[in-house]
Amino acid sequence: MTAVATSRRGSGRAADEIRLTPEGYAALVEEHRRLTTLVRPEAATRLKQALDVPGDLADNPEYLDASGDLDRIDGRVALLEERLSKARVLVARPPGRRVSMGSRVVLEDLDDGSRDEYLLVSSAESNPAESRLSNESPVGAAVTGRRIGDVVDVRAPHRIRHLRIAQLG
Repeated sequence: MTAVATSRRGSGRAADEIRLTPEGYAALVEEHRRLTTLVRPEAATRLKQALDVPGDLADNPEYLDASGDLDRIDGRVALLEERLSKARVLVARPPGRRVSMGSRVVLEDLDDGSRDEYLLVSSAESNPAESRLSNESPVGAAVTGRRIGDVVDVRAPHRIRHLRIAQLG
C-alpha cells in the first residue's frame, strides 16, 4: 500500500492532516459510533441515576464515578472527531520500490539476525504490540523513502541498531 489521497474531510491544511490506512480510518469511525451510540448513553444513564440519590454529590461515589467516565468519554469523542475531520485516507496500490506510509516492511537486525515485519502507519494508528509502526518513530522515520537492501542506523536507548530492509510489500 502506498500513500495516495482519496478523501479529505474538513478544510485543514496539509500540515494538519492525519494520514490513515483504510483500516485505521474504519477503526476510528467504529470507535466513534460505539462511544456515541452505546457507551456514552449508558454513562449518561448512570449519571442520571446517581443524581437521584439524596445527599451531597461530593460524597456520592456513584456520581463521581459516572461523572468521571462521562468526562473521559466526551474527551475521547472530541479527539476522534478532530482526527476524523483531519483524516486523509490512503489507498492500496501495488507495492512501490520505496518504503512509504502503508508499506509492509521486514527489517533485519544486523547485530542479532532477528527479523520483524511492520506496517508503516501514522502516529494516530500506531500500535507496536500489533506491529503497526509510526512513520514518526525513530525506526519509521529512518526507513521511510528507503529501498530493499538499504541499511539504516537507528539510535536506541542503549545502542545504535543497524537494520536492513529485507522485504517490502
